[in-house]
Amino acid sequence: MLQFLCDYCRYAKQPEEAWINGIAAENVGTRAARREVIIDPAWCYERAVHPFAVHFCSVECKDSFLAELFREPPGALEAEQVEVPPAVPARVVHGERKPVSGYSRKRKTVASSKTRKS
Repeated sequence: MLQFLCDYCRYAKQPEEAWINGIAAENVGTRAARREVIIDPAWCYERAVHPFAVHFCSVECKDSFLAELFREPPGALEAEQVEVPPAVPARVVHGERKPVSGYSRKRKTVASSKTRKS
């Protein structure tokens, strides 16, 4: 059984009660942060079970929740400095070019009429 709780006062919704629901999300990027809330005009079960859904038992709870939500600045990203060892150690391969037996490679020189400018 799924139970809906008011996101402000934690009151449990009863089956016969008309509630307010919507979607709330916070997007924190590297240069900006944005919060948004979309309130549905009527209770919609499909949106009520959405992972970002918000539920309110009254208009007062909705207004209080939104006032607190938009009073605080969005959270900033916190970065830690972590030393990461290289996944693959550096590898140096030494090779020597040897001629293939039975194959002679002659250089072909091509005369060019263009002169190179310095």
